[in-house]
Amino acid sequence: MRWLLAVIVLIRCCGLAAAAETAQRLIAPDALRPGTDYVSASLRAQQKDDDLNPGMLWVDQGRAIFERDCAKCHAAPRGLTVKLPKLTDNGDVVTLERAINTCQTTRVKQTAYAYESQPLLALTTFLAFSSRGMTHTLSSNVTQSLAWVRAQAEYTRIQGKLDFSCRSCHDQLYGKRIRTQTISQGHGVGFPAYRVEWQTLGSLNRRLRACFFGMETTVPDASDPILADLELYLAWRAQGLPLEAPAVRR
Repeated sequence: MRWLLAVIVLIRCCGLAAAAETAQRLIAPDALRPGTDYVSASLRAQQKDDDLNPGMLWVDQGRAIFERDCAKCHAAPRGLTVKLPKLTDNGDVVTLERAINTCQTTRVKQTAYAYESQPLLALTTFLAFSSRGMTHTLSSNVTQSLAWVRAQAEYTRIQGKLDFSCRSCHDQLYGKRIRTQTISQGHGVGFPAYRVEWQTLGSLNRRLRACFFGMETTVPDASDPILADLELYLAWRAQGLPLEAPAVRR
């Protein structure tokens, strides 16, 4: 059995090394563009003006929650979001939502927030807004993690009735139009974001699930680890782009 485990470890390590060697973004760093560059001028203006941006309603609610529950441990909210998502020692991905719920259950001593619940959206939006203009900080070995490898495989996998992958649109067709909508590069730096289509604000987790639905393939449950892996992968793809939440999208 020991020799079999050794072989498995060797194969895994070789796979991670190969993935790290090929971990090159198809979009050059100087060509990275946020989703705001692909929406109409009216939506860009609405996002830019905090008095018109509907996402600011969630920011105000999140500020109140932060001051009530979080300020005792965190002196200032700025910079907390750019440290996430991150990897744990055992290789799991900690998203902003997961970090908040860990504090909610262990420090605040309250029940964890449900995905897309109003208080969780409010708090994540406030924290993302508080780090607006900053960029994600990821560990230098993120591309050697199993989470990154899993996410890259999912991002590039052809699936669904349309025989599409995430890469098909966001790495190869960005700037082109599908009906009335311009395809973006698929970065998550604007989330949580207010989407006109939803008539409300939603998380990156929700947007990813909507993408699976749009590809006419199996939609993961909100708690599926692959969505957290993809958030890590998208943060890696977007390195250098400043956060712009809460964004306004079509």
